[in-house]
Amino acid sequence: MTELLECRDCGHRTFYEKHRCPECGGAEFDGVAAGSGELLSVTTVHVTPDGVREPNALGLAAFPGGANVVAQLDEALSIGDDVRLVGERELRVTEDRPLRGVRLAAVE
Repeated sequence: MTELLECRDCGHRTFYEKHRCPECGGAEFDGVAAGSGELLSVTTVHVTPDGVREPNALGLAAFPGGANVVAQLDEALSIGDDVRLVGERELRVTEDRPLRGVRLAAVE
């Protein structure tokens, strides 16, 4: 399961690595289970960089603790759906797959 980062000082959560907490300025974070979030918005990108699928469906989801995550959608999801994070935090290139990173999937 992909984790969120939680500030040790104030508990604010983020998915994206930061040097400082955007809420309190704290500099130490712990990994915590993301749990489920709510899909807030969806869009489709039709012009993408080399190696990235086209069209590329993306979603914005809100997770507990204030974390908002933009990630790829691998299935048809609608605003308001419960979602979870799957996949790797980092994008990477392999010979047999395009660039991939974390994705949003329906809660099972």
